[in-house]
Amino acid sequence: MALTDNGCSYLTKSGRQQAAYARYIRHSSYDRIKLQRKLFASPKIQPQKMESEPTVATSTSPESVSAGTDSAVSQN
Repeated sequence: MALTDNGCSYLTKSGRQQAAYARYIRHSSYDRIKLQRKLFASPKIQPQKMESEPTVATSTSPESVSAGTDSAVSQN
C-alpha cells in the first residue's frame, strides 16, 4: 500500500496541517525580522534638550493638610 510509506505527508489531513503550520511559521518569522530591521534603521526621535535647568517653585505660605470635605470641594 502506498500510504504506509510515509514518503508523502501531503496525502493525510495532519500532514497538510503540519505543512501549512510550517509555512505560517516561516512567513511570520520572516515578516517579524523584516519589521525589526525596518524599525532599527528608522531615524530615532531625539528628546528636546532643556534650555535651562529646571527650577522648583517654593512658597512660604502654609498649606492645609487636613483631609476634610472642604478641601475636596475647593479643588473642583
